[in-house]
Amino acid sequence: MDRRKKNDFWAKMLFYLNILAGILLLGILLIFHRARPEFETLFDRFYKLNLRTTWDVQYLYYLIYADSIGILICLSGLFLRRFRGRRENDHKKALIITGIISLALLFVAMNVI
Repeated sequence: MDRRKKNDFWAKMLFYLNILAGILLLGILLIFHRARPEFETLFDRFYKLNLRTTWDVQYLYYLIYADSIGILICLSGLFLRRFRGRRENDHKKALIITGIISLALLFVAMNVI
């Protein structure tokens, strides 16, 4: 039974943190795509195109910064959810997904550099 008539400030903050986490997750995945080495295809071999076979270090630094921000958003949202997000309709899943993907990609970026 939900006794609250409207969402309070903290519930709205949790909702907006989830939106920010989703947008940041898309950015992190795009940066990871740009940083990884290019894979050779049939057309690349046919036209003898030069491909980058190493990781792009500049994009890896961007990835580390974006992952760090993603982890901070995830931790702050999970901390906020622990004390304020007790109802079923409070949004929780995007923060957990963002945190897991950010940690995994941060681990990849740190091992490549």
